[in-house]
Amino acid sequence: MRAFFAATVVLVVLVLSAPGRAEEPAGRRYVVAAIGDSLTDTRSGGGKYMKLLGERCPESRFDAYGVGGQRTDHMRWRLTEDLFGRSTPWNKRPRYTHVVILGGVNDLAAATPRDASIERIKGNLTQMYRMARARGVSVVALTLAPWGRLRGVQDRRVEATEKLNGWILEQAVVDNVEHAVDIHGRLSCGDSHLLCPKHRRFPNDHIHWGTQGHEVVAAALFSEVFSDCR
Repeated sequence: MRAFFAATVVLVVLVLSAPGRAEEPAGRRYVVAAIGDSLTDTRSGGGKYMKLLGERCPESRFDAYGVGGQRTDHMRWRLTEDLFGRSTPWNKRPRYTHVVILGGVNDLAAATPRDASIERIKGNLTQMYRMARARGVSVVALTLAPWGRLRGVQDRRVEATEKLNGWILEQAVVDNVEHAVDIHGRLSCGDSHLLCPKHRRFPNDHIHWGTQGHEVVAAALFSEVFSDCR
């Protein structure tokens, strides 16, 4: 009996002293690309929202593929080339888990106040959503932020912006994208059609965001999509 008891004690000690398996780190490592216009173009003061996300998620990767002045038809072409093009020894393509898509302002800005159709924009965005998802990449669709100094009820681009934003948000409901994040309301104050002065890059710039504006967008993306990052 004593021998059995002694053997049991030894076994318990050995089990307790055995090295345990290393625990998996909490959270998820994301590899994210953002495609857009000047708001995402790091060469012209854009794309800071991606850098800020990187600071919140130090083990993840956030790349900005913005080109100032581009419309959604340009972005549609670049999505294939910039994000999913062929890797070479000198240009290794990351394997992205998510793509953030922000576009449409330049399409509407190029339209006349009385002729602002969103059908072509919707078509281009839809193609981008589908191309990303076909490659196993989750889509994060952003609404348009307040932009320009639109001319009230006589400017049909006001209504077009609202309709396009409603359509973008609906894409998550009908499962055409994984996430749809509304940044329009977060960046306006007072007049909902104007970029809030504290979020502007310059006082008379009604399109581009300053640091505070980028912080708002980064916070929205973090809270709604990437809060479990590491």
